[in-house]
Amino acid sequence: MGGPLGARLFCLPHGGADGSVFGSWHSMVSPGIEVVPVQLPGRGIRMTESPETSIVRLGERLAGPIADRADGLPYVLFGHSMGALLAYELGLALQDGPRPPAAVVVSGSVPPHVSRSTPAMHLLPDEEFRSCLGALGGIPPELLAEEEWLELFLPVLRADFEAAETYRTRNTLSPGVRLIALGGADDPAAPPAEVERWRELGTDVTVRIFAGDHFFPFESTDQVLALVSALCRAR
Repeated sequence: MGGPLGARLFCLPHGGADGSVFGSWHSMVSPGIEVVPVQLPGRGIRMTESPETSIVRLGERLAGPIADRADGLPYVLFGHSMGALLAYELGLALQDGPRPPAAVVVSGSVPPHVSRSTPAMHLLPDEEFRSCLGALGGIPPELLAEEEWLELFLPVLRADFEAAETYRTRNTLSPGVRLIALGGADDPAAPPAEVERWRELGTDVTVRIFAGDHFFPFESTDQVLALVSALCRAR
């Protein structure tokens, strides 16, 4: 990354994933922006920790470290799916502090004040839960058929879905924090009409719909990062 460091982009992963899903983003953002993947309990380098089942508790644990890691630079919070809800909760937690985020980018998620049109996945029996995971995509079918992998990661996935599906808030971001909501045109988990309702949770809100399904940020990455890089450069 050439040139002086001007901003940090904190990236919060979707359910079951760790920060490595953003590994290629380091070389794809504009110069001067540092991508900081956020590692959550129960995966990656924090594998030995129990996964958290509450977005609010995760926010409480992460807000201080993120503010410290920002180290006085402008920063943007980006989260996909469950990570979107966590990014929003972190925005609420940090907006009134000495180092508020410049923007919060929520991707592939129904806003937390909207009732979900699909059943709560975390309450499903294992077989139905696996089937729904397969339909959502993002996990190779061979992994979903691997019993050892499932024994290790199914509790993490179920905890993540519980955190996302039980998170509710109508609190809104302050005028000083931009809210950018991204959706996939063919996303069954977060249809565009529901993504539009993020407009109800801020005063400076932009909604963008991209081609693709639930995992559009990892398919239309260039377009997504062009938008996010512009946000980072704007502050």
